[in-house]
Amino acid sequence: MTPKKLKWSIWVFVPVFIFLASSRLQADDKEMLEIFSADGDNLVIDPGHLGIINGKATVGMNYTFVGSIDGLWAPPLVSSHFFIETRIFGERIPTDNYDWLPYANQCEGQVKGIKVTSVTTMIYGVRGGVLAFTLKNTGLRTKEIPLQFIANSPFTYKNTLNYVKNWDFPAPRSSSPVTNIADADGKGVVRVREDHAVAIGVGGDLEGLRWEEPTRRFHATIALGSLQEKTCYLAFAIEEKAKAVEIRDAILADPAKHIAQSKEQYIREVKHIFNRLPRLESSNPGLEKLYNRSLVTLLMNKWDVPEFKLNPYYSTGSVKGGCVCNYLWNFGEVWEILPLLDPEAAKKHIAHFLRIDMTKHFSFYPITGEPFGPWYMVNQEKIIGLTYYYVRFTGDKAFLGEVIRDGKTTLDLVVENTMHLDDKSKPVQLTNFGEYCDHHLELRRQYKYNYIAPDLNGRRYNNYVFVAELCDMAGKPAPYLRDRAEGLKKILRKTLWDPEINWFHFDDGKGNKNTRYTVQMFKLFDSGVLDSDQEAGLISHLNEEEFFSEYGLHSMSKLDIAYDQVDIDNGGGGICTCFPPQIAERLYKAGKPEVADEIIKRILWWGQKMPYWGDSLVANAIDYRKDTPLQCTLDSAAVAQCIYFGLFGIDVNKDGNIIVDPCPTGLADEIRLKGFKIRGLTMDITLDDDEYQVVCGNKKIKAPIGQASIVKVMGR
Repeated sequence: MTPKKLKWSIWVFVPVFIFLASSRLQADDKEMLEIFSADGDNLVIDPGHLGIINGKATVGMNYTFVGSIDGLWAPPLVSSHFFIETRIFGERIPTDNYDWLPYANQCEGQVKGIKVTSVTTMIYGVRGGVLAFTLKNTGLRTKEIPLQFIANSPFTYKNTLNYVKNWDFPAPRSSSPVTNIADADGKGVVRVREDHAVAIGVGGDLEGLRWEEPTRRFHATIALGSLQEKTCYLAFAIEEKAKAVEIRDAILADPAKHIAQSKEQYIREVKHIFNRLPRLESSNPGLEKLYNRSLVTLLMNKWDVPEFKLNPYYSTGSVKGGCVCNYLWNFGEVWEILPLLDPEAAKKHIAHFLRIDMTKHFSFYPITGEPFGPWYMVNQEKIIGLTYYYVRFTGDKAFLGEVIRDGKTTLDLVVENTMHLDDKSKPVQLTNFGEYCDHHLELRRQYKYNYIAPDLNGRRYNNYVFVAELCDMAGKPAPYLRDRAEGLKKILRKTLWDPEINWFHFDDGKGNKNTRYTVQMFKLFDSGVLDSDQEAGLISHLNEEEFFSEYGLHSMSKLDIAYDQVDIDNGGGGICTCFPPQIAERLYKAGKPEVADEIIKRILWWGQKMPYWGDSLVANAIDYRKDTPLQCTLDSAAVAQCIYFGLFGIDVNKDGNIIVDPCPTGLADEIRLKGFKIRGLTMDITLDDDEYQVVCGNKKIKAPIGQASIVKVMGR
């Protein structure tokens, strides 16, 4: 273990006795503690976008200064003006270095010979946390150090609190002023609004601790002899008033115990992920880091909130309250990994999306479960794919017969979604989405991509095929669906494909053609809708002049007139986080591993330069989209999906047998998945040069890469 990694095993426990307890951690616990850690010296994330979370609450971590917290979101409560800033000698402490874990953040700095370390920990099981603040006198003389915990923005003196019913894309902002009620002993303050409150309190070896209401800060003094260090604590909680005070006081009564218990719970949460999903080992450490970083979002976007409609609940976003709602377009991006990680939650989320009818809306609120927003054209692909992979990977065919709403079963509703805007009584046609199609790419300038869009129409092919297979599983064959898929393929080629440019046009519905070189077109790979010449034609555009740059894949060709460097997600400057791994997965499955490798190689920096991935990342620089609250997105797990089902070629056939058919790769000399679980089987799969090995119980299979192997389900 490197010194840096060793630090993560111990830093969250400042007191000596906790440090000693930490040193006795089992090796696997230490590994679980460090696997999602991030060294701030390597990160490009802005201070305003860094946060930590515990499944019930999240706070902002302004790492610029030691001992700073900026904003508190704990659905359904929010105190966006919640602010803590620690000062000694009246000065801020600039951060020299910081480290991050999903639930805790450490900053280090020094002022006037005093070394300062702050560790902010979200306490599991409650809507609260604790800031441990340690000072060490590095000099030879005893020093009296004036300390301040500023508990509001020193620029606005504003403190607010609100109950928010509907959490959607923006992070909620509080606006209702609170009433400060100081504790009689001066060690705490309760900020009350109606029935709810934010309770703050300070404890530790402090002299003259008092609350100063005009400036809304705590004052105290710490005496330190030469080389001596002491720790004090600031606890906070947001809840109904009495409960907030109870949580705060419980933390302050034994902060070390609560910090230690949260560490233990965090380790259990990480172990849970790797009990359900495999570990990846590789001769290329960058690939390991990319894989591990893609999984952190599955922990950070998992909520356990009593007020939520579903528990556990997997949100689109999480950090600092951004995008806590559930968008189908985002939830559907991880359709293969969720049935492995949490099949019961996947099933409940799918059922809820079907229940509220995603032919009219694109999202639902976490508390009420009510739908909101307009319809997105990719909704039907997502709900069909979610249902298809859930049934295929779990074997739960009974779900297809469950009644969801209005007497209709899951199967009835996915068939309805397949036929949305279609007419079974007529030959299949390309769908004209009208001007509403502008919602698809949401280009920021005057350029359009609407009406009869080729990628949206091409993706209907898989919808037909997937639902036809679900109908077969349910014993209700619907051959007309496959017929419509083949009819769609023919008309798409005849109407919109242009062999002169090796690309598809879009049509304004009046026969007028235009062209938009969007990365969305590459999602048609491995669907069956493309002929071999079309595949080769599309791939010819994956080059440095068009879609490739040093740090990734562009969402719009750099040669397209609509290319916009500022429009990161779909306009060209970068790309939505889930798109590169999704496209790479499809290319692996379509037998194009060299191109898929090229995409993955260019995004390896993602695993090293960010603690988590947000909405979109830049392709021609190490940077990310900043003008969005979605800074930690669920669909980041698409990278892990790509590795499992693309690179390693894992699949389940109609008989319930597990297929392993890896692709040749130049990403590493050796790559291993340890503990991949599906359909009751656990497998270790190793890719080594031109061969692979599968170990499943007492069964061992060796085969050359390019030759598929079948691993039968036990008892079948």
